[in-house]
Amino acid sequence: MKSICPHCHSSAVYELSNVTSSNLIEEMLSPTVLVGLSVSLCKSLKFHPVIGVIAGTALATVVQLTQSNNTLSMLVNQQYCCSNCSHIFN
Repeated sequence: MKSICPHCHSSAVYELSNVTSSNLIEEMLSPTVLVGLSVSLCKSLKFHPVIGVIAGTALATVVQLTQSNNTLSMLVNQQYCCSNCSHIFN
C-alpha cells in the first residue's frame, strides 16, 4: 500500500529509517558484550566471575526481550517523508 502525504496529497513519499543508530545500540547491548562487561566488573570488585556470567546472561535476556517489543512498535510507528513538501508523518 502506497502512502500519501497528508499535507500536499502527493504519492511521492519514502520511508525514513534509523538503521545506523539501531545497529549501534544492538552491538553495544549484545549478549557477548554484556557478559564480558559483567565478568570484568565482578573481577574488579573481587567477586567470582561466574556471578558475572550469570548476571550478564540475565541482563542480555532482558535486553533482547525488550528489543523484540520495540521492534514491533517501530513497525507500527513507521515514519514517512514527502519528496515534494518534505513533510514527515506516520
